Amino acid sequence: MKLKYLLFIIFFPLMVLGPAAVGLIAYQFIERTTFEKLTLLNDMHTTDFIGLHVESRNQTLIKNKLDGYPSYVNAYKKEVLLEVKQSYEHYDGSFLIFDKTFDKWFYKEGYLKGDPQAQLSAIGFDIIDGVNVVKIGPERYIYSKHVFSPWGWEIYGIYPLSMTSGLLHEIGFAVFWVCAFILVLLFVITSFIYRYLFLNPLTKITQFSENVSMLKLDNKLEIESPTEFAVLSRSLETMRVKLNDNLEKIEAANEDLSEFSYRTSHDLKSPLTASKQLAQYVLEDIESGNLQEATSSVERIFNQMSKLESLVDDVLSLTRVDLVNERDEFFDIHDLLDEVTAKVNAFYHAEQCVLTMTVDMDDTKIFGQRVRYKQIIENLVSNSFKYKDVAKKQCFVTVTMKDNDHDRITLEVEDNGVGIPTAYHHQVYDMFKRFHPQLSSGSGLGLAIVKKHVDKLKGYIKFETSDQGTRFTIQIKRNE
Repeated sequence: MKLKYLLFIIFFPLMVLGPAAVGLIAYQFIERTTFEKLTLLNDMHTTDFIGLHVESRNQTLIKNKLDGYPSYVNAYKKEVLLEVKQSYEHYDGSFLIFDKTFDKWFYKEGYLKGDPQAQLSAIGFDIIDGVNVVKIGPERYIYSKHVFSPWGWEIYGIYPLSMTSGLLHEIGFAVFWVCAFILVLLFVITSFIYRYLFLNPLTKITQFSENVSMLKLDNKLEIESPTEFAVLSRSLETMRVKLNDNLEKIEAANEDLSEFSYRTSHDLKSPLTASKQLAQYVLEDIESGNLQEATSSVERIFNQMSKLESLVDDVLSLTRVDLVNERDEFFDIHDLLDEVTAKVNAFYHAEQCVLTMTVDMDDTKIFGQRVRYKQIIENLVSNSFKYKDVAKKQCFVTVTMKDNDHDRITLEVEDNGVGIPTAYHHQVYDMFKRFHPQLSSGSGLGLAIVKKHVDKLKGYIKFETSDQGTRFTIQIKRNE
C-alpha cells in the first residue's frame, strides 16, 4: 500500500470523529457554563423581585402599622400576584409563590395549562448535573428558591430550560463546524508539510533506487531537508559515485580481459603452431637421413617451447597479482634484495652489466606482503637487463631503497638502457606492449604486473626515460 493512501486511511476517521468529539466536549462545557450563569442570573432576578415587590410592600405595612391586619396583608399580596402575572419583555422567567399561611399558590399565566391544581400537585423538584430543575407539566425550568418568612411565602424564580437547550444546540452546532473547519485546515496543512518533508524525499529516493537497480547512474540524488533524508541522500549519492566508478573499472577490466584473451591465445598459438610444423620437418629429416637438419629443427622447437614457457609464467604471474593472499609480515629489505640479486645473476650471468643494490633506510624492516615487493623489483631489473644499450661501453642497473619525509618507502630502479620511445609513453603499463622486440623476446606483461602490484599496495609509480636510460620511481606507504 502506498504511503499517501495509508495516510488518508489513518487521518480521514480523525477528520470525521475529531469534530464530533471536540464538539461534544465543547457542548458539555458550554452547557455546564450556561446553566451556571443562568442559575446565577435567575437567582439575582428573583432576589431583585423580592426586594422591589415583596420586601418593599411588607415594609410599607410595617411603617403604616397595617401588618397586623390580614385584610391589608392579603391586599398587598394580591398586588404582588398581579405583578407576577405580568409579562416582562426583558426576562422570560417567572415565579412560583406558595403561601404557607393559606396554602395558596400564584404563578405566571400560561405556565400551567388545564387543571392548575393537578399540575401543581405533580410539580417535581430535582437536581440534574448540579443544577436545580423543576418540572411543571411537560416543561422543565431552572429555579432559585427563596423563603420570605414574614408572609410565610416560598418564592421560586423559574426560567424555561427549553430556551436554554435551543441556544446550546445552536452553539454546539456552531462549535462542531468550527472544529471541523479547523481540523480540515490542519489536515490540509499537515498533508502539505508531510508531502514536502516525507513523500517528496521518499519519492526521490525510490526513483533513485529504481535507477540504480537498472544501472542508470547519471542522475544525482540531492535532498537538502529534513536532515535525516539529507544524510541518507549523501550516502546514496556516494554509493552511486562509487558504483559508477566500479562499473567503469569493470568495463575497462572487461576490455583488458578481451584483449588479454585475444593476445594470450595468439601468443600461445604461435609457438605451438611453429613447433608442430617443426616436428613435422624433424620426422621428414629423420626419414631422409638428414640428422643435422633434424637436430636444428629440434633446437628451434626447444626455443619455441622456452618462449611458450616464459609466456605462461608471465601470464600466471599477472593472474596471481589479484590472488596473492599472503598475510602482511615483517621482512628485511636486505634479504629480499639478496634474493633478487641471486636470481638475476643466475639468468644474466653472461651479460656485461653491473647491478648495484643500495639501501638508505633507518629501519630496514618492512611490514607488508613480501611477494609483491619481490616481483616489482625483479620485473623492473629484468627489463633493464633485457633492454640494455649495446652501444654503450658499460651497462649498469641501480636499485635504491630509501625513506622519505612522508612516512613512505621510495624504490628507484635506474638504468642506462635504450629507453622507451616517446610515442609509447601512454602505453607503458598496458598488457602485451613491447617497444623493442628486436632486442629481446618477452610477453610484454612485465610492467603491467608491476603496475598492478603497486596499485594493490596503494602506492604510485612514475617513470623518466630518454635515450640515456630510464628511471622508475615507486612510493609505497610504510605499514605500521
